[in-house]
Amino acid sequence: MPDISVREMTKTFPGVLAVDHVSLDFHAGEIHAILGENGAGKSTLMHLLSGLYRPDAGTILVNGHPQSFSSPRKALAAGIAMVHQHFMLIPSFTIAENILLALPGSARTRIDRKAFSQQVIVLATQHGINIESPDTRVSTLSVGSQQRVEILKALAASARVLILDEPTAVLTPTEVENLFQVLRRLKHEGYLILLITHKIPEVLAIADRLSVLRRGRLIATKETVATTPQELAQLMIGDLAAPAPHPEPGHKLYSNPTSSIPSSLLSLTKVSTSETLAGISLQNVSLTLGPGEIVGIAGVDGNGQTELIELLLGFHQPTRGSIVIQGTQLTQPTPSSVRALGVSLIPQDRRREGLALSLSVEENLLLNSQRLSTLTPSLFLAPNCVRQFARQQIDTFGIRTPSPTELVSSLSGGNQQRVVIARELATEPKVIIAANPTRGLDIGATAYVHHTLIDHCQHGAGVVLISTDLDEILSLSHRIYVLYQGQLLGPIDATTGHHALGQMMTGVSTTAAKSDDDI
Repeated sequence: MPDISVREMTKTFPGVLAVDHVSLDFHAGEIHAILGENGAGKSTLMHLLSGLYRPDAGTILVNGHPQSFSSPRKALAAGIAMVHQHFMLIPSFTIAENILLALPGSARTRIDRKAFSQQVIVLATQHGINIESPDTRVSTLSVGSQQRVEILKALAASARVLILDEPTAVLTPTEVENLFQVLRRLKHEGYLILLITHKIPEVLAIADRLSVLRRGRLIATKETVATTPQELAQLMIGDLAAPAPHPEPGHKLYSNPTSSIPSSLLSLTKVSTSETLAGISLQNVSLTLGPGEIVGIAGVDGNGQTELIELLLGFHQPTRGSIVIQGTQLTQPTPSSVRALGVSLIPQDRRREGLALSLSVEENLLLNSQRLSTLTPSLFLAPNCVRQFARQQIDTFGIRTPSPTELVSSLSGGNQQRVVIARELATEPKVIIAANPTRGLDIGATAYVHHTLIDHCQHGAGVVLISTDLDEILSLSHRIYVLYQGQLLGPIDATTGHHALGQMMTGVSTTAAKSDDDI
């Protein structure tokens, strides 16, 4: 008998049939991957199982008994917990305090902090999970450590079913392997691991079985050893000509930029900034970007990526050094002056930085002053002009939405990202700052974004690619740097392996910075 089953599960949102009569069985002691492209319904199905959503129809069976979950806490009481892609931790609280919040209790319960911290250590040791001291504040932890705290929260609450939503999206290669070791150990201890992902190589590396969803419907359930990457790509997107999940490291998808164009689109020379509230400052950063170039910047989140982006967009002023964009030196750059010089940003957090979630798809596509000036010569926007522009972007970038007037918050994460990219590239910018541009996207959408960036390069633009995805960095970049604690290390050859690059990202090894002439 399956430990968890869903029967004829159905969930509809306005204009979208997100989950369409899906029936599946899951067993204890297995890692089961839920695979599909963006908008396939995989996250929605798991939200139904974890109590975040309530189904329109269908049944959840736990050990053969029907269950109805009105909230995540009800699902947790039945042993089902979900580790979300965006962690549900309180940064100002300690590890122990965050874990304590997941446990049942009352306001009158007295807690022995020292004893509880010891219980956390025992629990982590029992399951082979490495964590810092339970008294460490979450705000000081790496992304990988925060994820381990989320898993401990679920285990402390006696969950036997763990649902992980895109768990490797922001992890370094070392952190991914550490996570997989934890999951394999939990599987051998009898836990059921449900892994929501669109990354085929990871599915083949870790999962015992997999189920593929497409547009809300279950397409297939297979043993992992009985399938291939090509077959999974076809099942996911229904296209025999689907691109490979990732290009081989060092492989270029395009020709090198022509050497007959010597001009520089962007130049930073020994730029430093003051320390931010996060305690990070940029130190003597030098970098040039030419037409047709993709310059990759790898690094673990929190090492100065945000500060570099804010500097390039004019939100953060340099304390020393010079910034030149298309021949214009900016002594005091502002967002408007930088945008006017043809700089565009694909932000790293689409929900917080890229979208107005309370507005519609077409309204979000218009949130660019440079684009607005091309749509109307006056203070008023013609509705037919707006709608035509929105539909053009929706078609070009394959945004799945029932209507241009649909709230952007109702779209899947991948389609929200497409809205951001469509808006930022619609102005034909010369300098594109792309921060994790394919985070959360499926293989088809990822390939489309990559080729879109390459196409802009081939037409004279340049891309600063800031990404935690090493495959993305290695396959697209002409030159690669590593941002570590505010310093730019490199350049590094694109044939550099994942391991060596990962060591640089974590400070285990460094390379001497090149001279200004080399950069």
